Amino acid sequence: MTSRKRFKGIIFDKDGTLFDFQSTWSPMMVHLLNVLCRGDRERSRQKGYLLGFDFDKELYLPESAFIAGTPKQFVEQLLAQFKGWSEAELIRLLNDITEATEQVEVVSLEPFLTKLQKAGYALGVATNDSEEDARRQLGEKGILKYFDFLAGFNSGYGSKPDPDMLLAFCQQSRIHPAETVMVGDSKSDLVAGKRAGMFTVAVLSGVAKSEDLAQHANLIIQDIGELWDALGGECIFLLDG
Repeated sequence: MTSRKRFKGIIFDKDGTLFDFQSTWSPMMVHLLNVLCRGDRERSRQKGYLLGFDFDKELYLPESAFIAGTPKQFVEQLLAQFKGWSEAELIRLLNDITEATEQVEVVSLEPFLTKLQKAGYALGVATNDSEEDARRQLGEKGILKYFDFLAGFNSGYGSKPDPDMLLAFCQQSRIHPAETVMVGDSKSDLVAGKRAGMFTVAVLSGVAKSEDLAQHANLIIQDIGELWDALGGECIFLLDG
């Protein structure tokens, strides 16, 4: 049998979920390594590997701290690899490069979010990026207005895989976690969703493969473009039991 369950809220990860991870952030990492390694391709290749990035293919590896970690954690890795740079210098360089990075939408986000909003969903974003960067990026794309809630690692709720920012979304939206869908591209997204008691949807628009995410996902789709049909519009059909 199937039962009809009404979800009231959807909370999204940002990078790899709303924005295509490789297309957005691979050029940024190439630029960063070129600056830090002073154009030395072999050194960029070696340092890239240690940071979880294939410099030749311009692709992130699944274990990269840049994928699921916070900016602070990534800067700590940079400090370990580039001894001649101070923390303040690395933060300034990283901020300058990321602010100039063009976000590549996985799908055309404005009509996608409009459809969800009109269907009555409360919408939120929970990212391990900083709240300030997330607000700027969503604002530049003209989609910040669609989200009732936005939290980053520095918003006071911790970072994923801890569930606190997801639970804060539910509290603010006055919906139960069981009425909420968490959509993300990484294990930390899905583990956070599970810990919060949410229905978890994995998207394959990040770096992880389906076999990496299956254990933590109630549902796996290619990208958020399939979410509307996967949720049946306003409802999702779940197997009883």
